[in-house]
Amino acid sequence: MKNDHKLLKIAGVLLLSAVMLLSASAVTANTGDIATKHSVQKIGNNIPSNPFKSVSRGDDIIWDMVADESWTTFEYREMVFDLSSYAGQTIQIAWRYVGIDGDSFGLDDINVDADSSAILTQGFEAGLMPPTGWTVINTNPTRNWDLVDAVTYPDFVHSGVYAAWVNYDTPNPSDEWLTTPEIDLSGFTTVSLSFWAESDTQYPTATMELHILYSGGGDTTPPVTTSVITGTNPVTITLTATDADSGVNYTTYKIDDGSYATYTGPVEVTEVGDHVVYFYSVDFAGNVETEKSKAFTVEGPTITITIKGGFGVSATIKNTGTTDLTDIDWTIALDGKLIFVGKAKSGTIAALAAGEEVIVKDFVIGFGKTGIAVSAGTEEATASGTALLFFVIGV
Repeated sequence: MKNDHKLLKIAGVLLLSAVMLLSASAVTANTGDIATKHSVQKIGNNIPSNPFKSVSRGDDIIWDMVADESWTTFEYREMVFDLSSYAGQTIQIAWRYVGIDGDSFGLDDINVDADSSAILTQGFEAGLMPPTGWTVINTNPTRNWDLVDAVTYPDFVHSGVYAAWVNYDTPNPSDEWLTTPEIDLSGFTTVSLSFWAESDTQYPTATMELHILYSGGGDTTPPVTTSVITGTNPVTITLTATDADSGVNYTTYKIDDGSYATYTGPVEVTEVGDHVVYFYSVDFAGNVETEKSKAFTVEGPTITITIKGGFGVSATIKNTGTTDLTDIDWTIALDGKLIFVGKAKSGTIAALAAGEEVIVKDFVIGFGKTGIAVSAGTEEATASGTALLFFVIGV
């Protein structure tokens, strides 16, 4: 009988040892699995509850709570971040509590503003965790993302009735994610995120990270800009940009070696000569088009002047170019010492079509040699002759 009782005790000890060994193995396996599925840079793609499974995404860490040395223990502080660099993209915002044997972390009153309009607000007042459309990834069996209420924990809620809260796990490392729904930032230029956070930095072995998850930019295609150049003087440059995804943010251009300027409408160029216009566009996702260029020429007003004598002085002004001209100022000047009448005359040709000519005249009274100068627009011609009372001869 004694031997039977002794055998039962030995069997019990062996059974208890086996249970303890299996438990230790399970803990070891679980810890290794967590380490495999998670990293500081990415949400693990093998977690069944991972909402980003099989989706290729970037992941930018833009804030680390412990790295913020000015943090005060259990102080609710508003955190503000400029997310304009993500404008035009589809993003998700994720708060990740990571580490071991740290302290708790509170989150409340989240706001995302785009071009001064609120596009996401969350104060957890519906009493749901996760809120509708949000996701959580909890890797440990206890102390996951949860809610605290202001009645029970008045110091842990920033405003209203509820706040989000997460505590550390021990001995297992914490790795808990709280993630917004997808936020479409197409068509926006300025984006900001603000939220209120509370924690305790007495335990820097755990921290809160802020991640921006984005689908590789969503829009990765730059705009397409085309140019149309018309006229010869002035030359008019018209630029048109299109972008089917996030939309065109702006178009910029420069003439020759000038500085780039934002394109707001057709540009006129009047400086005679050969030129090059350079241009490109940028969309709201930040995609920059490769610089393009197009050469053009501004033609000078092509005018010929033929001077004749006779009864006074006349000049034939002809438009030999291919463009109709308007408002052409002309002058006739004689420099003879004995020119009494007709020393100078001027006028304006209202219109002179391509290929057409106009004769302008000056009545003269005088004697002796004289120089004759005629100008029309930017062109000039000279001749010489002799005034003989009403006539100018020898021109």
